[in-house]
Amino acid sequence: MTRRYLGPFPNPGFAKQVNEVMETSLVGLISGEIGADYLGVPLGAAKGEGKVVDVWLSLGDSGRDDGDALSVELDVKINGTSCLTTKPEISGEAGAASTNKTTKEDDDTGVTQAVIDTSNNEYVAGDVFTYDLTLTRTATPTTEMANAVIVVELEPNN
Repeated sequence: MTRRYLGPFPNPGFAKQVNEVMETSLVGLISGEIGADYLGVPLGAAKGEGKVVDVWLSLGDSGRDDGDALSVELDVKINGTSCLTTKPEISGEAGAASTNKTTKEDDDTGVTQAVIDTSNNEYVAGDVFTYDLTLTRTATPTTEMANAVIVVELEPNN
């Protein structure tokens, strides 16, 4: 049985405020060029109960391919079940220089933000988080996509 301090607290929401500071986001990193899919890669395990509130993807280099499709899409899973209804995606733009891009902000062209599946975003202690990063390309691009950062923002229950 886990011991838990029951109070008194400075305010009714104190325990949740502390957990939000203590519960770190899950982060995955891919250093270097992305030349293939990354499937079933572990992100970590839940320390307690809560829900996924946001998922986003950043690339250090968005890649460049003037003639063919070039994109990368992210799916995050809790115990093998996706927690997203819309997966974040970054597409390389024909004729545009490779640059850093993120799905955290939607003002970039070629960016699709994640939409959380509210019926599949809850977790309990011990649940395992994994991700699939799917690369779409038809030929070797002028500049490969590279240096991916995957972030899963968590909100603990209290």
